[in-house]
Amino acid sequence: MSSCPRCRRPIDETDCYCRHCGRALRPRMGFWYDHGGVLLLTLIIGPFSLISLWLSHKLSLRAKWGWTAAIVLFSAYFIYALYRSFLLIQEALSYALPAGL
Repeated sequence: MSSCPRCRRPIDETDCYCRHCGRALRPRMGFWYDHGGVLLLTLIIGPFSLISLWLSHKLSLRAKWGWTAAIVLFSAYFIYALYRSFLLIQEALSYALPAGL
């Protein structure tokens, strides 16, 4: 029998959590390291999801490069669309506001 790293009480080898203190005994990867998690993170935090992507042990190297290309293209398109929106708003304001302001 081994012991829990936190409370030092005896635990069974098949336990996933300590029965006494509740600590996780087997490290797990969160959902954000899977395909769906990477997609969700990309929609929320954009290109910063690349950090989670490259730290993932669930995805193959080929999948990581594919996701990287998709995230970079999505981010570039989003920045371009944001820039075009800014220009359209600026143009609309130039027609709506008098020139003296």
